[in-house]
Amino acid sequence: MRNFFYSRLALDNFKKNARMQIPFLLSSALTVMIFYLVFSLSTNEGIGGLMGGNYVQQLLGFGIGVIIVFSIIFLFYTYSFLLKRRKREFGLFNILGMEKKHIARMLFHETFISFSLSLVLGILVGILFDKLMYMLLLRMIQADVHFGFYISTSGILCSFILFFAIYILIYVFSLVQVHIANPIELLNSDKVGEKEPRAKWILALIGLVCLITGYCMAVTITNPLMAFAMFFVAVILVVIGTYLLFTAGSVTLLKLLKKNKRYYYKTNHFISISNMIYRMKQNAVGLANICILSTMVLVMLSTTVSLWNSMQEILDQRFPRDIIVSLRDYDLYTSKDRLLQVIDQQGIKAENEMVYRYVSMSGLLHGDQVDLGFDQGGLSDVNDAITMYLIPLEDYNQIMHTQDTLAPGEVMVYSMRMNYNQPDIRIGNQNFHVKKRLQEFMENQEASSTVSASLFIVLDDVDTILQMQDVLEKNYSVYNRPTTILAFDDKDSRSQDEIASLFSGLEHTVELEDEKDYTWVYTECKGTGKIEMMGLYAGFLFLGIFLSILFVIATVLIMYYKQITEGYQDQERFEIMEKVGLEKKDIRRSINSQVLTVFFLPLIVAGIHIAFALPLISKLMNLLYFDNMNLFIITTIICFSLFALIYCVVYVLTSKVYYRIVKAR
Repeated sequence: MRNFFYSRLALDNFKKNARMQIPFLLSSALTVMIFYLVFSLSTNEGIGGLMGGNYVQQLLGFGIGVIIVFSIIFLFYTYSFLLKRRKREFGLFNILGMEKKHIARMLFHETFISFSLSLVLGILVGILFDKLMYMLLLRMIQADVHFGFYISTSGILCSFILFFAIYILIYVFSLVQVHIANPIELLNSDKVGEKEPRAKWILALIGLVCLITGYCMAVTITNPLMAFAMFFVAVILVVIGTYLLFTAGSVTLLKLLKKNKRYYYKTNHFISISNMIYRMKQNAVGLANICILSTMVLVMLSTTVSLWNSMQEILDQRFPRDIIVSLRDYDLYTSKDRLLQVIDQQGIKAENEMVYRYVSMSGLLHGDQVDLGFDQGGLSDVNDAITMYLIPLEDYNQIMHTQDTLAPGEVMVYSMRMNYNQPDIRIGNQNFHVKKRLQEFMENQEASSTVSASLFIVLDDVDTILQMQDVLEKNYSVYNRPTTILAFDDKDSRSQDEIASLFSGLEHTVELEDEKDYTWVYTECKGTGKIEMMGLYAGFLFLGIFLSILFVIATVLIMYYKQITEGYQDQERFEIMEKVGLEKKDIRRSINSQVLTVFFLPLIVAGIHIAFALPLISKLMNLLYFDNMNLFIITTIICFSLFALIYCVVYVLTSKVYYRIVKAR
């Protein structure tokens, strides 16, 4: 047979199986488009040269790996639906005289056509949207938009290599499926149902334990570092629990309902439960996949949108003034004067000045005892770790405009990300009485940029702080150079480099006998920090949007193929039910019951997953300086509502296809 015969046969098969082939082709093209867009943006030199652009490209580079793995799994999984439906067609070709090598040639042409169309369509649409995404990204990070048309040749090449390899694997997979079955099996493949599964109590119990354990971890973990360390453990437990409960747990539940004679022996319940038990193994895996994908969509959207919307609030916490100068030097007596002297000498027009001194150190808090000098920690110590800031009373009163007094041995305490209610506090071997618990405190960019709990301790004077520093260094090897902070608003809006050069004269290093004594100056600019933060959060938002689109496509396609597959399987069953005397309204009620269960159970479970995951995700977002829980909850509710709306639209459309197939005979 000539090759053009197989090409025409392949095209004819595309037309006959348009209901199955076109959705797969479009989904494949959209996957190619998203991969090309993410790859192109991650390698665009125009983005890489911008301040904050490196964060965007690093995050998009991470997204490339996720898309590659997901594309392989997604295309293989969806193609298996298509291949299962066509096995009867292959068996018919085989019986009519086509050898398996001829079917292999036909499959080669079909695969080549599908690959070519999806690649060309995906790259063309990707090129068209690439400039739009590039301009949108520049707009988000407030960079100048450059005109011109950019085509990523490396993106085209990598897209070709990736999807060529995927389609080669798909072709090999289809050959294996055809060759391992005989013609009779292929011809009757759509009539072979799964055996009724048994109730698997052990697996159902394991799934329940995994899910409850994952939920407990998400709810009980309070430390952001602990949340980061245990996040993937909790995710794996929830995923395992989801799959086991949908497969083994659902069958066990249906078996229990079947034993309940009052519930089971009703027309709509009898038909629904019997049909769902009969092929629940296949259904359950698909339902679990939809549930996991839905959860991923909601997590990606809610977190990235929340971060973007709270960026200004986070920026204000990180940078209480336009300019922040940190001077680290042992001479706390003159450090404030030296910083203010630079402002006078250089003619800096400073407003809203805030100057204060502190010594910071870390420890483990147990009750009212702070243990210092610990050599090893681990996850067991993370929850007890705190950072202390020792501040003289003089600076506190000056900034907060108060006239508080402290006697030797007395302190005032302000806690951040924790609640300290002890009457005393013991730091190392020194004990202090807590005279007052403060309700508000001066801004501190170092504390706001860390994720551990912070304890601000106001002592009576600078001498007490320095004496305490010496004792801690000698007895506990705690070595932290005292810091003086100067924060102010600059009328001239100087850049960070300009400010750094003005204060660079304060830096010096002196060689001593056994060590180096140095003065170190570090400057931060709110404008620079804003650009870098916008780049970081824009990268998160773009990655979240792209991956969410990909996951939504996968969810919709799985639901669509699931409805078609079940429609053809149920076609003959409901015809038999109608012949034995069941009324159409009872059959339709049964169909509605099954379709509603199949569709909305994953959405409900995904909502439960998100509800339990909120505390853990919020702790992870603390690592990015986000702590607005109310905004996160509202954003999550909005994202869930929008996703549920899309979900309902998909339900209406696919259920119509299902009913049309069932009523075809």
